[in-house]
Amino acid sequence: MGEGCRGADVGIVMKKKLKVLMLTTSFPRFRGDGAGVFVYHLCRGLDKAGVSVDILAPHAPGCNRDEVWEGLRIFRFPYFLPFHYQRLCYGSGVLKNMKGSLLAAFQVPSLILAEILSAFSKTIARNYDLVHAHWVFPQGFIALLLKAVQGIPMVATIHGSDVYGLKAPLLKAVNASVIHRANRCTVNSKSTAIMARSISGREDIDLIPMGVDTELFRAVEGNGVKESDRADKKTILFVGRLIEFKGVEYLLRSLPEVLKHYPRLRALIVGSGPQEGSLMDLTRRLGLERHVEFRGSVPQAELPRLYSAADVFVLPSIISRTGETEGLGVVLLEAMACGTPAIGTDIGGIPDIIKDGETGFLVRQKDPDDLASKVIEIFDNEKLRREMRQNALDHVRKRFSWPTIAVQFKRVYEETVEKDERHRENRQCL
Repeated sequence: MGEGCRGADVGIVMKKKLKVLMLTTSFPRFRGDGAGVFVYHLCRGLDKAGVSVDILAPHAPGCNRDEVWEGLRIFRFPYFLPFHYQRLCYGSGVLKNMKGSLLAAFQVPSLILAEILSAFSKTIARNYDLVHAHWVFPQGFIALLLKAVQGIPMVATIHGSDVYGLKAPLLKAVNASVIHRANRCTVNSKSTAIMARSISGREDIDLIPMGVDTELFRAVEGNGVKESDRADKKTILFVGRLIEFKGVEYLLRSLPEVLKHYPRLRALIVGSGPQEGSLMDLTRRLGLERHVEFRGSVPQAELPRLYSAADVFVLPSIISRTGETEGLGVVLLEAMACGTPAIGTDIGGIPDIIKDGETGFLVRQKDPDDLASKVIEIFDNEKLRREMRQNALDHVRKRFSWPTIAVQFKRVYEETVEKDERHRENRQCL
């Protein structure tokens, strides 16, 4: 070994503040927007933990191209002209938008090309230590290109929607290659980890969930008092996109049984999506018009009040006909952080959040009777409600707060960069 290579076997000390480029197809388009808000909170947590983060995300009509939020530099790249015809990103998400709009599907190649060009431009100009890609395709694929051409180490994060229900052989092969070749790969739940391993054959996958903003999501006093603590009126809440795998149909089908015990019941359905019309039709067929209210999408700032006022939060997700399911279920964390008992189905990443009978209840998917019985049990048992609230709060604060999650990702970054630098030094010594 040459004299100058003696330090190659010694652990490399991080000598500067890490500089990371975050690639994502979903990020808040404006203040208070819920799109990709978990990526925003992760970036804020990383910034507070001492990591310099830039974000590269698709542009959307009405958005600023470049701006700074709380020290975070945000670069939004346009991918179709004129801007107001950009349809692929945001809303129901890339995959759903592709299936629902020919114009959106037509924009896939231009999105990938625009993101590749923007990513290479930013990495050349700003000298990043690492690229963190959210979702395997196209961000993971683009990060892999950056790694191959520029030698920048990469971390890929899988959120579930990018691996569940994969059927296209080419896309499956690309995803497998990205997962296998990434310097580090993280997933948001045990279920997602199993799917990622089955696709790629890679075993060393890190489980780091997305978190919840415990400063925003907390019990709201006054008009946030639980209905069950002041009257016999009961409120069930659902928050999420109105798409098949969210399983809202089965929540609606459970309500007639709950109404037998609690005739003043109301159910609030918060969110929008392609199933909204069919769910409204089902509500009418079941004779539930007086008990079900479709609120549409609401700003993030309004959600704590809604969570706090509900007696129980329900996420009745299912495995869809195409194999899609819940990667984690962040809305469960939001509800639990507001002190609201939660019920979710025992599929996907939901069991990573709900400890059955302790922090909430798990029920069988597509089983309205099982769901109704658990709702009634929570309504009936005040002692159980109090215990679940406290257990859920403790669980969320300990496991899912953003400072905790950010520290875990920072450690992954440091280990990745250190290993990459050691590998480079070892190669120079050969």
